[in-house]
Amino acid sequence: MCVPLPAAPLPTGRRSHALLTAALCAALLSGCRPGPQGANAEDLVGRVLFTAAGSFDAQSGQKARIPGGLRRAVWDQEPKMPLDARRVTIQYDSDARPMTWMLDIEAPAFTARDVAGPDARPVPTAQGGALRPAASSRLRDALVITRPGGLKILTRSYATQVEPALLGAFQPVR
Repeated sequence: MCVPLPAAPLPTGRRSHALLTAALCAALLSGCRPGPQGANAEDLVGRVLFTAAGSFDAQSGQKARIPGGLRRAVWDQEPKMPLDARRVTIQYDSDARPMTWMLDIEAPAFTARDVAGPDARPVPTAQGGALRPAASSRLRDALVITRPGGLKILTRSYATQVEPALLGAFQPVR
């Protein structure tokens, strides 16, 4: 349990103890955890999901409606990039955006494994090698495809609606 710092000055020993207690409480409450699934991995998955959900749309350089009831947003200028890459494009169904989206990421500073996680399994697709994030991942219903010069991340719902040839990659392991 965290003890609030007293308002009156304390003797050196008690004050340093109170400061140490406050620092430990702050570290525990911030959700810090070590290892490969620590802050950097979670931040990347979080930024991918926030980008997909539209949190950074106001900063995009281009927005357009495209055939099939889809919309597109493009980021290609610093410092407004939602992800560490040269260019980020999202296509999404505006009626089901949290579930139906595809990110095309050019020249990312991260790998497919960084996004999909260490427990992702490789799956073949007609578009190249891909990774299926583990069932415990927040990207569990997505596919991460490695392409020359970039990555493509899409949801099962997007594949169903726009790229049905990729649905086989979403099949469970047998």
